[in-house]
Amino acid sequence: MEELNHLLARHHGQVSVRVMFIQPGALTAKQMQGDLWQIAMAMPDVSAQVDINGVQATLFGAETSGYVLLYDAHGRLLFRGGITGGRGHAGDNAGEDDIDAFLGGGTPQSRQTPVYGCSLLGEPTLAGGNGK
Repeated sequence: MEELNHLLARHHGQVSVRVMFIQPGALTAKQMQGDLWQIAMAMPDVSAQVDINGVQATLFGAETSGYVLLYDAHGRLLFRGGITGGRGHAGDNAGEDDIDAFLGGGTPQSRQTPVYGCSLLGEPTLAGGNGK
């Protein structure tokens, strides 16, 4: 969330962000609105949404927390991957640099970076471009 907040501070008004929170069937929507939800809602240009049982995550290929997708105004996928250099890492990283380049009119080094986070499917994952 910290890296996303940094990106949004630099590119305020350029993007519309949806942060999805997977809601396992056993939890209520109210139970989903914890600390991370509040952090997301406090960021500019962000809406937080509940993804019941990870249906949206599955449709978009997200298997690991921290999976980021960047689309242009025409719906073309520009970037997918992580915006941290490692699990729990804050600071300079390739994914954040690539999104900065896309939003700033520069040339990104990559369109895909590894994702480091927790499995969204309840199984351990290794870092990879799509969480595998």
